[in-house]
Amino acid sequence: MRFDFRLDAYRELGVSETASAEAIRQAYLRLARQYHPDHAPEGKQQEYEERMKRINSAYEILSDPQRRALYDRARRPHAPAPTTVRTISQGQSMPRSAPRDPYSTMRAGYQQRYYRVQVNTQRMPPWARLLVGLFSGLGLVMGFVLGLPFGIIGCIPGALVGLIAGALVGLGAVYLTALLVPILVLGWLGQMVLGEAGLWGGVGLGALIGIGAAARLWKRANSGFRS
Repeated sequence: MRFDFRLDAYRELGVSETASAEAIRQAYLRLARQYHPDHAPEGKQQEYEERMKRINSAYEILSDPQRRALYDRARRPHAPAPTTVRTISQGQSMPRSAPRDPYSTMRAGYQQRYYRVQVNTQRMPPWARLLVGLFSGLGLVMGFVLGLPFGIIGCIPGALVGLIAGALVGLGAVYLTALLVPILVLGWLGQMVLGEAGLWGGVGLGALIGIGAAARLWKRANSGFRS
């Protein structure tokens, strides 16, 4: 695997070479919010877009443990070999390596996907963010519970998948709410004032308003970070 060493991934994210996966993730989230092109001052749109590309490239390298290890070795080709220890029984040397977390790569991928949902909802009204958060929490709990029979192997992926699925269902509920509330309210008001004719007139007007409201929410959501 080849890397473009004109990009210093650690310096780009502002973290040390010994930074933990969580520290790297937090640095990425902070910079993604700061340098999102939608937040660029007038005249600096291109500059922010280029910075965001470098931030994304750096995070792609450092968020994957295997890719990060390859990157570290490639940028320091003359680094000392891993420390070795001798076994008592055979006297053979074996490399000493830190225990690997088999779920770290998977967690990083799911966390990045969930962050995209979060960014896409941060410009929505408070009630919409609350609804998405509620469904995300329910999905997290359900995924964890459904994974319990499989032990830790099932709980971790189940919880992550449930979290993202719940957030997506929450987004769907937001659009559906924006569409149906005007229809129900105006239909009810029309029926109360004008009877059956008012009912259908209110439903029609509510449908137009609801479609417009859902479209505005969609536009706001998709103006977020999409990388």
